[in-house]
Amino acid sequence: MIEQKILNLNSYFDKQISLCKQCNKNLLTDERMDEANFEKVKANVYDIFRTIFSVAVKNSKGDFEAIKRFFILKIEQIPSNWVIAYNTAKQHDNTVKMQIEQIKLDTVSEIKQMFITIWEEEE
Repeated sequence: MIEQKILNLNSYFDKQISLCKQCNKNLLTDERMDEANFEKVKANVYDIFRTIFSVAVKNSKGDFEAIKRFFILKIEQIPSNWVIAYNTAKQHDNTVKMQIEQIKLDTVSEIKQMFITIWEEEE
């Protein structure tokens, strides 16, 4: 049961990273540099949380709830810095930085929703 959830989440992260990299490549080909960079940012966020998830699994010793607690804690802690960066960029009218931070926040929100969906689904 837990092994399947771990496989599903790892598959989700791998798929999203792959999609972002492909979009990045296509956008670079079309010389749409800003949008390509945004896809790179998204891929980095997925990769960060894939790593955090693997740490949660490794440190949990098979405890289903420990994995969930650790991952949810990190998925709430880490974006707090991005909110601060967004607000700072807003104060300085830095729209590019605001957009990057918003992409990070949107991506982490999607990751959290997918984690809950996969983790809570019945076998």
